[in-house]
Amino acid sequence: MKAFLKAISFVLTAAMLSATLFSAAARKPAESADLRFGNDGKFTILQFADAQDDALPRRAMLMLMEAAIKETKPDLIVLTGDNTGVTATKLESKLAINAMLKPIIKSGVPFTFCFGNHDAEKVPKEYQLGIYSLNPSCLAYDADPELTGCATHNLEIKSSDGARTAFNIWMIDSNMYAERGYDHVHQDQIDWYVSAEANLRQANGGVTVPSMVFQHICVPEIYEVLKDAPEGFSEVTKIYNGTPKLCELNPDMASGVIGEWPCPPNTNSGEFAQFVETGDVVGIVTGHDHINSFVGTYQGIDFIQTQGIGFQTYGNELRGFRVITLNEGDTDSPYSTYTRTFYDLFGDDTAGQFMYLYYGSEIASLLPPFVGRFLTDFVRTDIGEKVFFALKSLFD
Repeated sequence: MKAFLKAISFVLTAAMLSATLFSAAARKPAESADLRFGNDGKFTILQFADAQDDALPRRAMLMLMEAAIKETKPDLIVLTGDNTGVTATKLESKLAINAMLKPIIKSGVPFTFCFGNHDAEKVPKEYQLGIYSLNPSCLAYDADPELTGCATHNLEIKSSDGARTAFNIWMIDSNMYAERGYDHVHQDQIDWYVSAEANLRQANGGVTVPSMVFQHICVPEIYEVLKDAPEGFSEVTKIYNGTPKLCELNPDMASGVIGEWPCPPNTNSGEFAQFVETGDVVGIVTGHDHINSFVGTYQGIDFIQTQGIGFQTYGNELRGFRVITLNEGDTDSPYSTYTRTFYDLFGDDTAGQFMYLYYGSEIASLLPPFVGRFLTDFVRTDIGEKVFFALKSLFD
């Protein structure tokens, strides 16, 4: 009898968990989220791109997330895909998601997210959305489960007096892979955007609600802000709309850092053209290209490319985050933005360089925190500094 009761208890528990995950994945966030501009007319978004780690994430990333939240005091945190690395099982996926979210959940700041190309290579997006949604501060939801992808949705930001929707956030699943390279945003998702925008406009008395798009993979038109290759240029270039391009920003259209070719889908689905036609989007915020950090403008829409924050995946000393401050009712300057790196927050002196290498390595995740504190204090001494640079030179 005891064995039978145990079995029944196990089945009921599993069923309840399954129902919880399903309802969480399908639900829309409560109106009580109350995203709104402050009395100063500002609303701050903190973006983390490409965390891309596992169930035992690199401590440097978690430290950077926590420090970023404390410094910027955001109103909303947005994760723009590849939030975890490729996880093989549902348990591993759950552990990786919860480990990555730890600094965010601890802060109590509401957050939302979209998926990248790596998140769901083995574990379904719908299951992962359910894990995220178990956290009270998660505002992500699947606006229409029939759409291609998962967790495409929008979040409205109210005016400082709460009387109207002053800004809108589009969170779009840019999908994963196609036969030739990366997948694209599909027509049914574009149609959903057109319909949802029309409803927002109607509710706003026929006036367009300014918005910003967050997705993982950039649109093909991002190549418009790259320099054209000069005639007879013999080095490797990429062709965009019949024009050879350089992996350099056109200074008349963009500023920042580009360390690799942007990687949009090969198929142009017309997503960007629809944004231009509809007229509500002021910027498209993406990750995906880990060592690119720039802002460029084409046809009145900004491409806002953010570097990765993850230390397990590829990257460089740009590793960091982006801050976007929305300005209520300012049509000339609807937002401002900047990025910060690990060195900006922890210093680029000897101790900062040691922290970057030590806490960014797997070993720091396996050892007790006091070891890192002791070693950091040691490299601040004259002998410790000499030992550190001597060891570092062996690996450079």
